[in-house]
Amino acid sequence: MTVVETERGRLQRWLRWCLGQQQVDVKSYRSLRGYSDCELVACETKHGTVVLKHYAPGFVDYSRLGSVATARKHMLVLQELPALGVPTPRPLGFATQGDQAALVMEWIETEPLTPADRLQAARVLARLHSISLADLSEELAHLATQSTPNRGRLGEVPNEPPLRETALQHGDYFSVNFVVTGGTVSILDWDFFACGDPMWDLAFLLMADPRKEGRDGVDMEAVTRAYRDLRPFDSARLAWHLDCFRAYWQKRGQDG
Repeated sequence: MTVVETERGRLQRWLRWCLGQQQVDVKSYRSLRGYSDCELVACETKHGTVVLKHYAPGFVDYSRLGSVATARKHMLVLQELPALGVPTPRPLGFATQGDQAALVMEWIETEPLTPADRLQAARVLARLHSISLADLSEELAHLATQSTPNRGRLGEVPNEPPLRETALQHGDYFSVNFVVTGGTVSILDWDFFACGDPMWDLAFLLMADPRKEGRDGVDMEAVTRAYRDLRPFDSARLAWHLDCFRAYWQKRGQDG
């Protein structure tokens, strides 16, 4: 007789593998918002709430690394970047099974994002862009250089300025990937982590939020200044990326 595994049982199995425990009891669980077709689930256990991110073939592989290598890259980022000045959720465990992988991280209860938090996010971004490959473990540096940087966007405009610099890039740096607690802005979702154009990230911070989610309230000059106080930037490339976003939002029916 074939025994059909329940959804709770499947989640408990991945948690056992990731956490290295013989028994994990999931009291309740709920799916979280995600964009890459990875399974992202908040699981309530007797030790508190944890977040399980499960990678399997068929997820939207922006970096072109595959499910296992992308999950591994994400785990290493969570382990290494906080010591380099980039806050992230605390990693709790990682496991692979064939062509699937999962990581477990702490749950952080977020507060509403304020203008001051967005300035802090700009400072965190400047610190990220100042990290060199030599600051990373050999494995993470390799995965970053093998990742395809995010450039997918509708509405690109002509006359792109030359790319004069590459840096470590988050790739999807806007409010949906920030959690705020006690004045600290921690950064989520590192699947796009790669070596790429740093001005892509800064433009994302300035322009990626739809108007209903806060783009009208972004003080672009203050955010740019918060970044520039820590790190110089290419004003021509930033201006071009902002024009691309304006074209994108106009195509979506929102005035850029």
